[in-house]
Amino acid sequence: MTTEPNPSTPLDVVPRYLAGTGSQTDPVARLVLAFHWRQDYNRDLDQTFVSSPDHRFRIGSGQLDPGAWWRITAAREPLGPPQWMAAFSKDTPEEFVTAVTEALHVPLPQTGWTGETHPALQEGTFDGDAVLDALVAAGWRNLGEPHGIRRVQSPDLLARAALRRNANPLDLMGNCALVIEVGPEEAGDPYWQALFTADTPAMVTGAFVRALVDPAPLQRDGEWMDEHLLAHLGYTLTGDGIVPVVPAYTDEDLTRAAAQSLSTLLAAADGHLTVEEVLAELADQPLPSTELGPGPHTTWGQLLPEQQRLAAMLTLDLVMDSARYSHRLLGLEDTATTPVWEHKTRGAVPTIRLDSLQFTNEDLYAAAGTIAAHMIVTTDDPSGILEGFHGEPITSTAAEQGTYWDELPDHVVQPAYEEICSRFTAAYDAAGDLFAPGMPRPPALVCATPAYLAGPGHTTATAPAAPLQTAGWTLVQRTVDTETYASPCGRIRTTALTSTSGTQWSTAYVDPTTGDQLWHFVADERTPSEITTAVHTALAAAQATAPGDLRYSVPVPSGGLAPLAEAGWHMDDVPGHIIWTAPDGGTADFGQTTDALALAEGANPDWVVSAGVLDPGERAGWYIEMADRVPLPLLTAVAAALTSAEPVVRLARQIPDEHKVHMDIVPLEWRVPAPTTDRASTARRRAPDTDMTIASGPRPPDRTRPQPTAVPRRTP
Repeated sequence: MTTEPNPSTPLDVVPRYLAGTGSQTDPVARLVLAFHWRQDYNRDLDQTFVSSPDHRFRIGSGQLDPGAWWRITAAREPLGPPQWMAAFSKDTPEEFVTAVTEALHVPLPQTGWTGETHPALQEGTFDGDAVLDALVAAGWRNLGEPHGIRRVQSPDLLARAALRRNANPLDLMGNCALVIEVGPEEAGDPYWQALFTADTPAMVTGAFVRALVDPAPLQRDGEWMDEHLLAHLGYTLTGDGIVPVVPAYTDEDLTRAAAQSLSTLLAAADGHLTVEEVLAELADQPLPSTELGPGPHTTWGQLLPEQQRLAAMLTLDLVMDSARYSHRLLGLEDTATTPVWEHKTRGAVPTIRLDSLQFTNEDLYAAAGTIAAHMIVTTDDPSGILEGFHGEPITSTAAEQGTYWDELPDHVVQPAYEEICSRFTAAYDAAGDLFAPGMPRPPALVCATPAYLAGPGHTTATAPAAPLQTAGWTLVQRTVDTETYASPCGRIRTTALTSTSGTQWSTAYVDPTTGDQLWHFVADERTPSEITTAVHTALAAAQATAPGDLRYSVPVPSGGLAPLAEAGWHMDDVPGHIIWTAPDGGTADFGQTTDALALAEGANPDWVVSAGVLDPGERAGWYIEMADRVPLPLLTAVAAALTSAEPVVRLARQIPDEHKVHMDIVPLEWRVPAPTTDRASTARRRAPDTDMTIASGPRPPDRTRPQPTAVPRRTP
């Protein structure tokens, strides 16, 4: 079809079925002039009838029946009952009707064109399937054959054909054998239709369908065309003549719809794939970090089950996070939104040490690219793609009132849907680029300082017990949610109380002679496991080497808190209180009330340590409470753990968002074991043979560890 028509020149109409009437061709002129058919005109009915010389063929024109302006009737005997009929409504292009009338007069060798030997009067030549097959070959869709009616439809949804297997042989206007309609199906009455009874010969139906699918355009004067047909061609008639219609959507709208659908899919990765399905997809994939060194590589399936499961969870996290910038795969340059770590995979993180993992952040990026591509390529049902944008506004119309995709008529939106699906599936080839250097790649595994702001981690229920068990402490009680360990002397008990919020650890020293509790120590469920573990390490060491130091503790103001002063913490000058504050603006406090009057009035005499955000409601911070007579080894252990400059390893999603502005966070880096010929054993041990630096950008050539970059701190 043309794009900029001149009102003085005809329009070239493609597809032809949108031309409607307007040709100067008279479908029966040659019959009358060249073949001497008889023509009769009924002035009262405004109808014309043309008959062959032998009265076996009869063509009527005018309003003969609803939907049949032209009707062709053929009989085996002159003026006999019809053998077959064909009808065409008023707006059927004249060229299509002419093709049928011309077919009746193409001479064949040794054939008389009068009498019962005429080819159009021979029985058994109807072939409706051939008609529909020709339409399918021209690009129409085969819609199947429900209820004994085979249907096909044009790509633009503006034309359709139906073949009824068990039609009454002479039923033309009710349920004829073959019908071709043009116009939106939802509009009700078609723009025009062609009807054929069951015995219509193939020479007639074939001539009609050849004219229908001929790629050559039909010419029409646009100013005389039906407004609906003209609109389908992309034009409208105004006082200034024929002008192009503003399209319902732009090329960018198609791209943005595909990008929105892709983003919706990736953001819901944990709803589409289970951890087990991710593991199955990755099982045979090699870890890129193991392909750099000599020897065979390691596949994900060769890792320990706990490491495989954690890797699958982190992979899903990365895929979901990539939804915020997946539009770049489709050529859109919009700025990525902020990380979406709140979209977390559900399920408990395996209690394994993160610094002993055999996979790297780079390995996870590669795995996430594989899973993203898998999700794209397995979304083969178009409805799964359309859900991402079907009820959304078309982007280019948003500045106005806004048009929604699902408001467009089927014949308008269907081509858009197909193009959107095509662009969506094309993203498969580029899925790995979501995690390429230069893209937003939040590391799943990080090193963070200070430890006291890094969150509890995922080993709070197991790591703090290790020093006690190593020192010979005994598990004396276990219930669904508690575990209690007793010291070898039986005087000290440490209990882990696990809930949905985490694990709280509490220790108490009880005098066996009196039953009195001499002191207690309680770390809440959000206390970083490294701090609780450090306290238990000191506790186990003191009990083994100097148990008396744990029984008799003489309170000394600020005794045991030397690590705080050495690390630059400052002691606030508040009478009646000991308050040490972290040097970064008060993100942690270590204090005790010492004022006798306040204590007499019920003030808490215990040491209280707190860090992070402890606002009402869901809190990101934590606290420790210790009796005022807590032994110095424990007091010193807490102070030393608080001020430790050693980074702790975390999953990025475990670090509270409220604390990140006060922290130094860098991607986790470690030494990857060199592959050996025994690939199974390689997956179960680590050897410091190969250095691997994991960074958020390209790997430095010398693979040396970069210095952590300080994150700007919030002004207190």
